[in-house]
Amino acid sequence: MRTIYKLVWIAVLLPLCSSAQLIKKVLVDGYGTPVVMLPGGTADISVFEQHAKQLSATYKVIRMEHFNVQFADENRMLPVDYSVKMESEAVGTTLDSLRITDPVVLVGWSYGGVIALDFALNHPERVRSLILSEPPSFWIAEAKKESPEGMQKIIELTSHFTPSAVITEKDVKEFRCAFLNCDSVDITKLPQWPTWLKQKNRLRGTAAVSAYKNKVENLQHFKKPVLLINGSSTVAFHKRINQLLATEFPNSSQKEIPGGHNAPTAYPAEFIRAMTDFIK
Repeated sequence: MRTIYKLVWIAVLLPLCSSAQLIKKVLVDGYGTPVVMLPGGTADISVFEQHAKQLSATYKVIRMEHFNVQFADENRMLPVDYSVKMESEAVGTTLDSLRITDPVVLVGWSYGGVIALDFALNHPERVRSLILSEPPSFWIAEAKKESPEGMQKIIELTSHFTPSAVITEKDVKEFRCAFLNCDSVDITKLPQWPTWLKQKNRLRGTAAVSAYKNKVENLQHFKKPVLLINGSSTVAFHKRINQLLATEFPNSSQKEIPGGHNAPTAYPAEFIRAMTDFIK
């Protein structure tokens, strides 16, 4: 089947206090059942290029950019009322702009998983199935009165990453070390370090993750199929959050693939296989 590569770029220049009718930057590939892919919090949609190339033979793959990434790359400040809800509602607005009316397979990794989950719980009629890879849904651990190792540290760190925050090199180092063992590696010597530093302003607004709250009963009322994916060597709090979410969804399954928190992009073949097996 022929693949269409289509770029929809809509940069809506609104007042900083406005969140009305924001539409995301997207890339659309292929035909078929729509599969919406939301990347990790500081990753742009290019990280799912290989996934889109393979999946677009069978599905219409719609990759959506997060506003915190788009605004940072454009050297713009986020709206002062930036939130998970703003990102979530823009998923629906963007689907409307693309005239996508069929229920979608919604895929979210990390922060993208938080956004995907919020959209699915608020608009279940628009979701065919839900695939989440390690969403930092801190609220469910708090609701269960749990504090898995490392969770409180990342909450305290990211609480400073407001829409207008000045992000420092120290912030970048501490954030990345929350997902790596920096006791045994000099993070500034890693090949990814220059890119992480260059993209530091993508961390702005990610305080929205720990500020976001939901209710366990909303998970219990979601009847669509849910797949929860985690990396085999991921950090403790991500693994535990996945487990807690899985126990509350009435129609969920779990899959472990190689890698850490970045497993969806570090092991794309395994992630794609888990996705397609679940969708079928």
